[in-house]
Amino acid sequence: MLGIVLSSSCIIAQEAVTEKNNDKSEGAEHSKFVLAGFAYTGFTQMDNQTSNFGPTGFNPIFLWKKSDKLFFEAEMSVEMSDGVANYDLEYATIHYKLCNYLDISAGKFLSPFGIFNDRIHPSWINKFADKPLGFNDMNSMIGPMSEIGVEFGGGAQIGKSKINYVCYVSNGPTLSTDSMMGGMLMYSNTNDNNDNKAIGGRIGFLPFQNSSLEIGMSGQVAKVGDKTSDLYRNIGTQLMACDLSYFHKLDFIKSNLDIKAQMNMVNVDKAVKYPLNMPGMDSTFDNKSKAFFIQLAVRPAYIENHFIKNLEFAVRYSMMKLPEAAMWGGDYDKITVGVNYWLTWHSVLKFDYQVNNRKGQDSKSGFLIQWGIGF
Repeated sequence: MLGIVLSSSCIIAQEAVTEKNNDKSEGAEHSKFVLAGFAYTGFTQMDNQTSNFGPTGFNPIFLWKKSDKLFFEAEMSVEMSDGVANYDLEYATIHYKLCNYLDISAGKFLSPFGIFNDRIHPSWINKFADKPLGFNDMNSMIGPMSEIGVEFGGGAQIGKSKINYVCYVSNGPTLSTDSMMGGMLMYSNTNDNNDNKAIGGRIGFLPFQNSSLEIGMSGQVAKVGDKTSDLYRNIGTQLMACDLSYFHKLDFIKSNLDIKAQMNMVNVDKAVKYPLNMPGMDSTFDNKSKAFFIQLAVRPAYIENHFIKNLEFAVRYSMMKLPEAAMWGGDYDKITVGVNYWLTWHSVLKFDYQVNNRKGQDSKSGFLIQWGIGF
């Protein structure tokens, strides 16, 4: 489970402090603490917008190992955007190893809903300067970023193949019923608005002995309506996601190939009506949303030329489809082409060009630059 929850930077930092710990040793002298994390800054120039340096931020990750069975991790987010410093607690989770195949975790944890939020989002791991559509804006999220609750997970070997698994119980999303955002799911889940809890999980299958390919399926069910509302308290939602991760060495071009893909689908029960300040407009609609991205990156890491071997070429397509009848609805897609230069194995300069489309509107394009570093 711990390997699923941690981002790659966390895993590296954890390995760096691995010790021969004894379960019988409970003194503070046997504890290990590590500060890890990542930082980023950049530059953006989009059509009809003022060019800007930023956003700029850093995410310190605190890792504390008490014993081989007990572990704590937390991540803070500090970002300067539009002249304001924004602070957030990304996660704070206590882990306990029950046995070789099962861990229990509690607190706020990255949602194991697909692979992007759980594994790819740190700036030095993400191949691009921004996030895919549906994964980047709290007002248009298709699926949860984090959960507050309890989860159980682990992994096992099946012949030459492997599986990993996780299930959880959390506060779950809540349903917005205000005049502009009626029908949208809100995923902050700091407080539950009803006595029903979300139940979800993910299972990943790695069919090859070298673990080059992983295919995953995720799901979540919950009631999302406020329990004090006669109209909405029985409204439920069903969330599904499928993901793919493939990493392979291409000998014929002396390069590594990295492919990632994920599709999120959200279905919310049809409500009686959402309150709108627009007389005569029907505010009952089929409340289904989906988001998808696929990305491909090639790095000629085995070429002798020092400059070329540190280059990486990447392309990503992402789309988001929101209910047309909703005030916040619409169809969007985005194509991003990037060239990355790896200064070190944990520091990367990204140069992206992207084209944004929204159905019924003119396309917008621009350049993004980001410098990310993991520590």
